[in-house]
Order: sequence, then C-alpha cells, then structure tokens
Amino acid sequence: MQGSLRYRLAFLLAAGGMGLCGYAGLQWYELPHYSEDDIKASTELNLQVDLARQGDKTPPPADQLEKLRQGERAEIETDIRSQHERVMSWLAGGLALLVMAGGQGLAIYLGKIR
Repeated sequence: MQGSLRYRLAFLLAAGGMGLCGYAGLQWYELPHYSEDDIKASTELNLQVDLARQGDKTPPPADQLEKLRQGERAEIETDIRSQHERVMSWLAGGLALLVMAGGQGLAIYLGKIR
C-alpha cells in the first residue's frame, strides 16, 4: 500500500508540474510584444489623459511635463515587467513540482534497490 501511495504522489506532482508549465507557456505566448513606438504612444496618451483629469486649462511648465512623462513611462514599463514576472512565477512553480516529482520517483527507485 505504501508503494502505491508514493506512485500516486509522484504522478500527481508530475501532472501538476506539467500543467503549470503548459499554462505558463500559453500565457507567455499570449503576452503582447510592445515596440518602442508602442510604449511612446501609450506614454503620451496616458499623459494627455492625466492632464485632462487635472482640469487646468494651462499646460504645466516644460520641466514638470517631462517629469510627468517619465513617471508615466515608468508606470507602463513596470506593468509590462509585472506581466512577465507573473508568467515566470507560474513557470517556476511548475518546474518546482516537476523536480519534486523526480525526487519522489528517485526515492521510489532507491527504495526498491535495497
């Protein structure tokens, strides 16, 4: 009975790991690829939206406008990075499960050798 439980655990760990890796691969494939022009356009659009929300009829000074533009770009780049990091965390979890399944399989194999 003990061996049967170990086989089931190894199989479940491997299946879960492959599932998570497959899900991460699908998410990675579906991630949008942003060009430099896309990021610049998004930055300008977000900047215009923020300025419109402030309601001031006079535009801010050039140095303050450049700081706002840099802040918007930093937010966009942070969002893109967080999307990539989320996918990588799914992949890392799947790989960890696969390593645990391999360790469980090795423990079963070494237990039979004795």
